[in-house]
Amino acid sequence: MKFKNMTNYSFDIFDTLISRKFANDKGIFVSLREKLKEIRDLEFPIYFIDEFVNLRIRAQKLAHEKSSYPEITLEEIYSALGSEHPEIKDKQLFQLQELEESLEIENCYSIPENVSKVIELLELGNKVLLISDMYLSKTIILQMLEKANPRLSSLPLYLSSELKIRKSDGTLYRHVCNDQKIIPLSLIHKGDNFHSDCIMAERSGVKSVFYKDSILSQVEKSYFKEEQNTFLQLVVGASKQTRLEGYNLKPSYRLGASFMGPMFYGFVYNLLKQAVSEGIKHIYFLARDGYLLKIIAEEIITCFQFDVEIHYLYTSRQATYFASIFRVTTQCFDWIFQEMDNIITFNRVAKRLHFEVDILINYLDSDLKKSIVSHGFDNRLTLNHINLLKNALLNNSSLKTKIESEAAIYRKTVIGYFEQEGLLKNERVGFVDIGWRGTLQDTIHKILKSKKPNFKLTSYYFAVTHFSAYTLPENRKVPAYMFPSNKPGIGPILELLLQCNHGTTISYEKDENGHFKPVLKDPPIHIEKWGVESYKQGIQNFSQKLSKSLASNPKIETSFEAITPILIEMLEDATPEVASILGDLYYSGDIEELNIRKFAPSFSVLKALQYMFSSRKKRGHFTQWFDASYSRSKTLPQILLKLDPQRNMKSLIRNLITKKKLEDNIKHLKPMVKLKLSKFYKK
Repeated sequence: MKFKNMTNYSFDIFDTLISRKFANDKGIFVSLREKLKEIRDLEFPIYFIDEFVNLRIRAQKLAHEKSSYPEITLEEIYSALGSEHPEIKDKQLFQLQELEESLEIENCYSIPENVSKVIELLELGNKVLLISDMYLSKTIILQMLEKANPRLSSLPLYLSSELKIRKSDGTLYRHVCNDQKIIPLSLIHKGDNFHSDCIMAERSGVKSVFYKDSILSQVEKSYFKEEQNTFLQLVVGASKQTRLEGYNLKPSYRLGASFMGPMFYGFVYNLLKQAVSEGIKHIYFLARDGYLLKIIAEEIITCFQFDVEIHYLYTSRQATYFASIFRVTTQCFDWIFQEMDNIITFNRVAKRLHFEVDILINYLDSDLKKSIVSHGFDNRLTLNHINLLKNALLNNSSLKTKIESEAAIYRKTVIGYFEQEGLLKNERVGFVDIGWRGTLQDTIHKILKSKKPNFKLTSYYFAVTHFSAYTLPENRKVPAYMFPSNKPGIGPILELLLQCNHGTTISYEKDENGHFKPVLKDPPIHIEKWGVESYKQGIQNFSQKLSKSLASNPKIETSFEAITPILIEMLEDATPEVASILGDLYYSGDIEELNIRKFAPSFSVLKALQYMFSSRKKRGHFTQWFDASYSRSKTLPQILLKLDPQRNMKSLIRNLITKKKLEDNIKHLKPMVKLKLSKFYKK
């Protein structure tokens, strides 16, 4: 007999060509358990339903032990289940088997990367075979293949449950080669099980290709802590399916599907439910952090039909703070002279007060004017300059009047835009934003209250650091989480996840038709190259899939608290998968977004040395996320950074003394130092 030696191809089926809408294969058993809770007329004992997943797993093990063949069938599994539980009737066992088979068909989907490869090989005239170790019948598997792609169901299928031999010991490969009259070396097999699809294939003389994308990612594994939890099976399953569908898209798609989507979905889902229960009919997602959150909300509302309308509001600190000046007071100084990761210059002060720099300078007295001109408009203001400017703003009546009158004029435009968008139509509206201090909410509430004294606002935040003095029943703040710290911490990294395809809102203007519109800064040039549209698509697809899954399982407990904190921890730990994608984004923490730079670039040797010898304040110009930059760097820069004295000292102090104790020590140390110094000067 002459065997053909031309190249042939074979594929595994489960988690190679098709998968299920769950985290793993136990998801079918978990889903079946939930079905049994709903179908009362089957009359299964309560213990049997509650423990079904464990009983089903054990029955499969028992069936293997009883079988004289290497492979078993689903019918044999349920026969083993019945022998262990004689109170379960044959009719009930048959119904269980039928339910499991229907769930397999209902919840399967194709894996596009490999299905498209099969179609491509067929179009080129190649022979393609399907080889699977599986207890399901050929009839059921053919229905699943037909659902995935009709062409798959027409391919030669070698199934262990039918042939009673397996890939896992190599016998199925030998049978395939003999049956097809091909030599093993002419066959290239692809599959997801490293032992069965690679090791045993190679031992049988068959070439192998390991497909690993269907294995849960590090991110998915991080919160998949309990495989019998229906909710986690569905969330991880939605993440996995979305990720597999975007195999040919940019890495940002994967980040959106498997990280950003799961992190923020629960926040949006819960706030929508709460808003509906509180009777809020209109919710505004604030630009730009609300852009992707609104996309999640759209998918949730489509599936769950929540009675609420959602809107997108173009706004920002830069566009509203000036309009909130009714009287120039010390309260205004917080944002006029605010320094975050930027420096405050006279130029920036003028811009925030809506002045041309050469006009503002002429309002100052001659000495201050001369000093600032000599110092330079673009150089960082000294503390003395800032104090003198504050004094001028409070005591220079002509300057105060000018600022207040210009703010009043601009405020009319701001109110015009907000009123046009419907903010003043309803008794109470909802805002959605990332959070932190809620100063933008306070600003907008203050502005709109001047137009409508009983204006009421509830803002739903992902997290806040504290509640301001302006948090009132008519200006509520509802955070999902509390980050009780004024330090940037994880905040900038979370903001980075909320990317947007348009620039920040600079101001508002009224066109010739009387329509108010936002004036936007040009979008960052890097964002398109990074893949913001792919990122958005990943988030949207994940949200759509999870919404459908949850809507189909309305009685399960949605434990989003089991996911978000773990993903936040992964951000803090700078997981390489996340750090490599996020680190290339550009960031600016100042109001005007002038100081734009890469968020977490890798360190070169030179940059590592410069970082080590820089002051704490200047270190933010090298990276906003040290752990991510470190994770992305090569070995030598990492070794140098490990020797960084500042970080080592900080770490040592943290280990030796708690923050509270350190604060107490400093508090008691200050008067002692003053006392010692006073004695020294007396001498």
